Amino acid sequence: MKNMKMNKWTMGLAAAGVVSLSSVAQAQDAAAGAEALAASTTLSGYVSTGYKFNNGSTTGGYYRADEGRNAFSLDVVDLKLSSAQGDGAMDTGYTVELWMGPAAAGINTAANETTGDSVELMQANIDLRISGVDLKIGQFGTVVGNETYNYSSNTFYTHSYGFAIEPTQHTGLLASYTVSDGLNVAVGLANTTGSALNDAGAGNGSGKTYLGSVSYTLGSGTGMLAGTELYYGIVSGNASGASGDDDEYHYGSIALPELVSNLSISVNHTHVDYGNAIASSNVTGLNLGYALDADTNINVRYEVGNINDTNLLGTWADNADNLQSLTIGVNRKIWENVTSRIEYRNDTKDTTGSVDDANSVVALNLIYHF
Repeated sequence: MKNMKMNKWTMGLAAAGVVSLSSVAQAQDAAAGAEALAASTTLSGYVSTGYKFNNGSTTGGYYRADEGRNAFSLDVVDLKLSSAQGDGAMDTGYTVELWMGPAAAGINTAANETTGDSVELMQANIDLRISGVDLKIGQFGTVVGNETYNYSSNTFYTHSYGFAIEPTQHTGLLASYTVSDGLNVAVGLANTTGSALNDAGAGNGSGKTYLGSVSYTLGSGTGMLAGTELYYGIVSGNASGASGDDDEYHYGSIALPELVSNLSISVNHTHVDYGNAIASSNVTGLNLGYALDADTNINVRYEVGNINDTNLLGTWADNADNLQSLTIGVNRKIWENVTSRIEYRNDTKDTTGSVDDANSVVALNLIYHF
């Protein structure tokens, strides 16, 4: 019989025939299993709040919740349950992340989403490893882009225009493999380019979206460029139910090593070919970051390009040419577990042949991490 530790009360019940020793053992095994699961699971997340002061213009979706208003906002409450994948050859893990609050509806993961939905699934996936290949199965982030939806992951409070024209999440399978020191590749298959859970492509769902990426870090033999990070990602497919030629999203980035003390420099470019349209979208961004001290960073983002996505443009009519966007921000760690930042942003663009007045915003953001 198993070695069981029971108190006198339990032994008395067993002697009286009220409970069986086997049921007690099973209960103890179940409790031990629950304790082991709890020990391997991590609960984390954050609460994001903000204030935006702008000139009242609508912005095409990149400012965050309550765009076009001079108001306080509760953006989102993020809750994430996860179990980290170990280093073993056949280790597993998982991630489940929920968003609650006004910004949740913007991630568009609910297939039957209605305006005002305040709870959405940000991601839910299983991590598996087979012979050195890492598999991510379920709902996961895309392979293109410099930003994510998560407020805590980005340098700035407001999103870039590059993010605005890129896919964000997929339902499918992503396989990644470390080829050598500094070289990583990934390939994947998803239902669509859209983020809605279990969304189906055209032709009864037979049409699929293809994902791919490669990243490489230059080694010590490249002199002062050693440590430069090169990245390319591609997503090719259609949105939910769409047919015709695939839309293609190409993303590339270069992150330079610290050529000047405390200064980070990166350049990224997003190019979108819309399968059933002649026009394309292009956004190039330059990102600078300077650490004044351990608690204070100054960041600059400058973007140029053109956008031809009517779903994004909204009041911009057919296109936005000669796009220019400048964002300057300061991140300051004032309290433990709190990200505090203030930023100024100014945008100009031409719409349908006429010059649109500049839009500007001053934004404050506080995020508490737990």
